[in-house]
Amino acid sequence: IAAMVGGLSGAANAAVIATGTANGLAINPQGVGHILTVPYFSTQGNNKTLLSITNTDTTNGKAVKLRFRGAANSDDIFDITVFLSPGDVWTADVAADGDISRLVTNDTSCTLPSAQDIKDLGGKFKTNRVQGAAAAQTREGYVEILNTADIAPGTGAAGANSALYTAIKHVNGTAPCTAATMDAQAFDLTAAAGTNNFTTRGYANPTGGLMANWILVNVDGMA
Repeated sequence: IAAMVGGLSGAANAAVIATGTANGLAINPQGVGHILTVPYFSTQGNNKTLLSITNTDTTNGKAVKLRFRGAANSDDIFDITVFLSPGDVWTADVAADGDISRLVTNDTSCTLPSAQDIKDLGGKFKTNRVQGAAAAQTREGYVEILNTADIAPGTGAAGANSALYTAIKHVNGTAPCTAATMDAQAFDLTAAAGTNNFTTRGYANPTGGLMANWILVNVDGMA
């Protein structure tokens, strides 16, 4: 079974960097926008779920929040931020690891937590916010995908690229993901001024342009 993700796009911006008042959301029939929803993922039985997210903007990078939620109670079971280079595609899969779901990605785009951290921790979904049969609640649900900010070129001193844009921009197929720069993104961005301010850090208001695809695969059925 394969289906393209439907997209929601609108005038709303991420609250931390919004400069105006949102006046509504509109469905984009082309499936490209600020907010996407994967209506269902599953690792039940022999299923695994494959996911890809595309930045159709060939000028700006994108900070994209992925939030996996459980089917029963919309519990938050896994969070990751993906930093997409202009025109970039990020791919991952969700599969069972024993009785719990886990995320695997070999993509070279920058993420928080990093791809290496995900591997070191096994990519296992969390159960600390889950009600009921904890592990079972990670085996199916839906995914929220949000363009939280753009990462524009030329936002550094004298028109140079910001450190963040340079870190997330692919070079010969791989983003540098400079450790010091990426580690700094975990700090609070709400400061009005200084090095912790979102504009100083290299962020700009989100402009959308995201699209995604997902597919459920019965692994045994492909043998």
